[in-house]
Amino acid sequence: MTSETTLSVEERLRQLLRHLGIDQAHFACRLAQDWTGLAAKYPEMISSLTVVGGSFDPRMAEHLAAKLLLVMGDHGPTAEAVRDSMSRLPGARLVTLRDYEVRAWSDVAAERANELGGAMLEFLAPMTAPASSGIVPLPEGEGEIAGISYRIAVLDRHSCC
Repeated sequence: MTSETTLSVEERLRQLLRHLGIDQAHFACRLAQDWTGLAAKYPEMISSLTVVGGSFDPRMAEHLAAKLLLVMGDHGPTAEAVRDSMSRLPGARLVTLRDYEVRAWSDVAAERANELGGAMLEFLAPMTAPASSGIVPLPEGEGEIAGISYRIAVLDRHSCC
C-alpha cells in the first residue's frame, strides 16, 4: 500500500474527488506545483482553473485555456510575464488587480478579497448555473482522504463579496 506522504498532489486530489463522487471540479490555486500535475495527468477532472498570482508557465495550461482565469497584480515580473503569455491562451480570462504586485508572501485572498471573490464568482457564474448538469449535491460533513482533510458546508454563494 502506498503511503499518503509519497502520493503526488494530483493523486491525492483524484482520490479525494473519487471518494466524494465528483468527476470534475473547479480549482483555485496559487502555486504552480498545486495545479500543473493535475493539469498534465488528469485534465478531465478540471471544470475550471483559477490561478491567483504566482509563477505561471502558459505551456502547462494551453489545453485548459478556455476554462482558465488568471488573477494577477498590475506590476512586477510575474504580471508582465502573464500579460505576455495571454496570446498563447485563447479564451483565458485575465483579471488585473490595480496598484498591486503579487509577491511570494502576498495573501491575495486577504488583501484583495472583494476583487478576487467578485472576479471568481463572475467567471464561474455561467459554469455553475442551477440548470447545469454535473452538479453533485454533497451532505455536510468532514473527513480525511489521502492526507487531505476536507470539510463540506453549505454557504451562501454571495456571502464573500
